[in-house]
Order: sequence, then structure tokens, then C-alpha cells
Amino acid sequence: MSQAISQRTLRRSNRWKAAGILALLLFGLMVLLLVDNLLVSSLLAFVISYTLGPVVNYLERQGVSRTVATSAVFVIMGVLLTLVGLWLFPYLGDTLSRLQADMPRFISGVGQFISEMEVRVHSFSGPLANFDLTARVEGQLTSWTHDFFERLPGALKTFLTVMLLGPFLAFFMVKDGRTVVRTLMGLVPNHLFETGLSLQHQINFQIGQFVRARILESLIVGLVTALGLMIISFPYPLLLGVFAGIMNLIPYLGPILGAIPAFVIALVNGYTGLDVALLSTVYIVAQLIDAGVLIPLLVAKIVDLHPVTVIVVIIAGAQMMGILGMIISIPVASTLKVTVGTIYRHLIDTRT
Repeated sequence: MSQAISQRTLRRSNRWKAAGILALLLFGLMVLLLVDNLLVSSLLAFVISYTLGPVVNYLERQGVSRTVATSAVFVIMGVLLTLVGLWLFPYLGDTLSRLQADMPRFISGVGQFISEMEVRVHSFSGPLANFDLTARVEGQLTSWTHDFFERLPGALKTFLTVMLLGPFLAFFMVKDGRTVVRTLMGLVPNHLFETGLSLQHQINFQIGQFVRARILESLIVGLVTALGLMIISFPYPLLLGVFAGIMNLIPYLGPILGAIPAFVIALVNGYTGLDVALLSTVYIVAQLIDAGVLIPLLVAKIVDLHPVTVIVVIIAGAQMMGILGMIISIPVASTLKVTVGTIYRHLIDTRT
């Protein structure tokens, strides 16, 4: 009798613990959605933890304590990134300064191109004949440029905040993540423990593989683009390569968005047909390497989703969360697929 009472008390205690943890998770999700910087910082923390986690796990298997291993890995990565930043940020700062100085010339070039188009439009009679498109476009471009460089300090402040908060959160995710998972798994009923453990392992493995694959893919695309632009002596090669690599994280639209600035620069600088052909070749080669080598080797086997499903979930992600939704839609869909599949197999096994 006393044993039955103690078991009921234990189950009731576990329910309260589970409810408390669920409430904390929901509260944390609400805070993330309300605070933009915290949401982006948390996503960065997940990316860092999935990138550096395997290294920490390896060191732990070699006998190094997890705290020491995590600290060592983060310190080494911090030093390396600092050295890269000391070299990269002055270059990017100089590039942005030159870009700001060149913007009036770019705007004038766009205006000249549109003026030539207007001459052709004005040769026709109709309401467009008296429409001063050049002045409107130049005015809008000037306004956008002014707003961009005016907001740049605030954007850099936000960037630095995210870059400081993200690694801080990632450190504790890597260091204490297993403890949190074990605590959560301890709340799972015995008859669901194996299923829950298998589900957790599959999701963790799949997301980790996907994150690392996408990072490597974008790094290679950005590097190939920057090297190609350097070879053809195109201006701002590193800045455009970094931009192309970041944009490549956005499915389908990313490669197009990543190439637009280069072609605008080519347009306003009066590049000839051969120059534009060389520029097009650089971006086409980068995307051929991505589509023909990187995606099949790094991403396709991990995602395991039908192409139509991928398109649908990307559109849904864009509708709900914009560009961020497009980026995270595929791993979320993969996680849901694994979850539904695992639950379905569990239900089938329990019936047989």
C-alpha cells in the first residue's frame, strides 16, 4: 500500500516538474520572440554549439573534463576569430568607406542608364512621355544610400551585441547541454523512454549535421566567389564574396540576391559585354559547384525531403518569419518529419 502511494506521489511530482519545465520553455520562447536581438543571439548560439560541440565531445572522450574542454575550445576559437577580425575588419571598413565615396558616382551611373532608357520611352506618345523617371530613381537611390550609412552604426552595435551574447549562450549550451537533456529525459515515463531517447538523438544528430553542412557550403561559395572576382580584377571582391556566402544561406533566392550588387557595380561602371560575361561566369561557376558538388555531398542526404516539400516549407517560412523563416524552415521541417516518423513507429510497435 505504501509502495503504491509513493509511486503515485512520484508520478505527481514528475508531472509538476514537467509542467514547470514546459512553462519555462514557453516563457523563454515568448521572450525570444519579443526580443529580436535575443532571438538572433540564440540562433547564433545554436549554430556555434552544433559547430564546436563535436570537438568538445572528442576531447571529453580523451579524458578531458567537459568544462576544461569547452573552455579551451572557446578560448582557441576566440583567439582565432580575433586575429581574423584584426585583419578583416580594417579591410572591410576601408572597403565600406570607398563604397560610400563611390555611391554618388554609382547613383549617377544608374541615372545615366535610365536617362538613355527614357530617351527611347519619350519617343512614344502617351502618359509616360512626361514622366521624369531619372530624377525619381536618383532621388530614391540617394535617400536609400543616406539611410543605409546613417543606420550603419546602429546595425554594427546590434551586430556586436549579438556576437557577444551568442558565444556566451553557446558556451553554456555546450558545457551543460547534456545535463539539461538528461534532466528532461528523466521526466519521460519508462514506457516512452527509449522512444524519447531515440528521437532526441535523431533530432540532435540531424540538426547538427545540417548546420555544419550549411556553414561549410556557404563558406566555400563565398570563397569561390571572392577568388573569382579577384581573378577578373573586379572591385570589392572580399566584400562581395562575404555577401554572396551569407546570402547563400537563403534557399533559392539567396544566389540571386548575392549577385545583384556585383551586377549593379558593373552596370554603373560601364562594363563591356566581355566583362559582364566574365562576371556572370564567376557567379555561375560558384553556383554550379554548390548545386553539383556541395549540396549533393553535404546537404541532400541530411535533409531527406522531397523537393516539392522543400519549396512548400520555404514559402511557409517566408510567410511567417521572412528571410529568417526561409533559413530555418528546412531544419524545422526535417525535425518535424523525424518526430512524426518516430511517434508513428512507436504507435505501430505498441499495437503489435
